[in-house]
Amino acid sequence: MSVYLSARRWVQQRPFVIRGRKARYERFVRECRLAPGERVLDVGAGRGGALERFNDSNPIVALETSNRFRDAHISRPNIEFVVGDGRSLPFADAEMPVVFCNSVIEHVPLDERERFASEIRRVAQRYFVQTPNRWFPIEPHYMLPLIQFIPAKLRRHLDDRIIRSYIELLDRRGLHELFPDAQIIEERRFGLTKSLMAVRR
Repeated sequence: MSVYLSARRWVQQRPFVIRGRKARYERFVRECRLAPGERVLDVGAGRGGALERFNDSNPIVALETSNRFRDAHISRPNIEFVVGDGRSLPFADAEMPVVFCNSVIEHVPLDERERFASEIRRVAQRYFVQTPNRWFPIEPHYMLPLIQFIPAKLRRHLDDRIIRSYIELLDRRGLHELFPDAQIIEERRFGLTKSLMAVRR
């Protein structure tokens, strides 16, 4: 399993992956009309590969559930690292001009997703929530075809032991139900919808 995780990390650092993330970041800037100086909340920032890597000017609040990724952010002058829970965000209503959330909601257990989504909607004036499309043939966490469709019990076993995270991908309808005030936008590869983005402008 350590060989698998190492290979997965290696792939994530390949130029084509970084180019894809940069293109998604640029789309976020366009769709949310991000202005210079506007504060951005990154819910589930991780190591900052989707937002912080490409933005060194806007004030960014990088929120994570623990201090695990603090060191990846503390040297950047425009980033404030905060430990918090996406299901109970420590911010007032509409406090954040923009909220960014990339490939996080599929890791939130099904019975907690509505609360997670409602918190983003509560604190954000505008938001951009991206998630992989369930119907894209390559599952992006495993980078294998159709593994999202194997029996749930076996998938949970693999998730726990290989990815070490809960995963349940969403489709367009599921994302729209969580973010009914958003427009659902598609990111396409090879003529197929690879990812979905809920955008409230």
